[in-house]
Amino acid sequence: MKKYSKILDIIIPAVIGIELVILVLGNHSPKQIILDLKDVLLYPSNWFWIFLSMAIGYLGEALRGIRWKLLIEPLGYNVKTIDLINACAAGYMFNAGVPRSGEIARCTLLNKVTKTPISYLFGHVLIERAIDIVILILCIVICFIYKWSLLYELISNSNYFSWIMTKNSLFLIFSLVILLFFSYNLRKKLLSIWIVKWIKKYLLQVKVGVYSIFAVKKKKLFILYTILIWCCYLFMTFVCFFCFESMQDFNIWDGLLIMTIGGIGMVMPTPGGMGSYHGAVFIGLYTFLGQEADIATTFGFLVHSAQTIMIVVMGFLGLVLLNLKKPYNSKAIERI
Repeated sequence: MKKYSKILDIIIPAVIGIELVILVLGNHSPKQIILDLKDVLLYPSNWFWIFLSMAIGYLGEALRGIRWKLLIEPLGYNVKTIDLINACAAGYMFNAGVPRSGEIARCTLLNKVTKTPISYLFGHVLIERAIDIVILILCIVICFIYKWSLLYELISNSNYFSWIMTKNSLFLIFSLVILLFFSYNLRKKLLSIWIVKWIKKYLLQVKVGVYSIFAVKKKKLFILYTILIWCCYLFMTFVCFFCFESMQDFNIWDGLLIMTIGGIGMVMPTPGGMGSYHGAVFIGLYTFLGQEADIATTFGFLVHSAQTIMIVVMGFLGLVLLNLKKPYNSKAIERI
């Protein structure tokens, strides 16, 4: 029974992700999307922006690993920075395949190489998730203020509500309900089985890991890394605007809007934000920034594809490097 349950945990999010992709495509065939992407890739200058976006995306992963070191050091462990970066990269790769698996994977990989207690590391993951949620909420508030007049107009317009009741929109709502229901049941199941038992067994160590944020000696540096990580998320999206002529005049606030809406899509438990990211970005570009439907669709596929390729390549490289590395006791390493 557990075997079938694990299979469903992988298949159901993937199926919902595919359904959302189909919904985003609408009247566009996959062939048309590929042709639109080819048109974008015909220009050498666009390749520069795409590779720059991928580089910025990886920089965000690296900064997350470097920031992680600041949380581990107060516990008396001196983990090598490259191992932290590779663990974070591998974690992103696992998340691209199975939602929420990367958090456990990166802790397990780092524990295997450095002997750092996995319970401490899991506490750090909880801290990171809490910080991410707070910043995402802050970004949502800023975007509400930025586009308040348009939001008010959309809410006041009765035609907008008739749009909500269209067949495709109802299908989207139905898919999201199923996704949230599955997410709730999956979380309930996990909390009632092994995660709760694991946390109960190592509760003290997890608490120590969580509270290590208060023991961080370089608090200003921790805050700086956090800001830089989210700046990477912002600019890896923003630079891709230059691949489209109709987006050349977009400002940084437009980039923040698309990053935030895309971030909401990435929160959905689909593999690597498949479908949910595309749909969110489409809504942002089409509804709030007045882009044509085909351009909004193509942009979502372009950014998501570029970042997915980067995540898989760098994640696989990080996984290989960690597995080839000779394990060491990070507690015993003398500080330089």
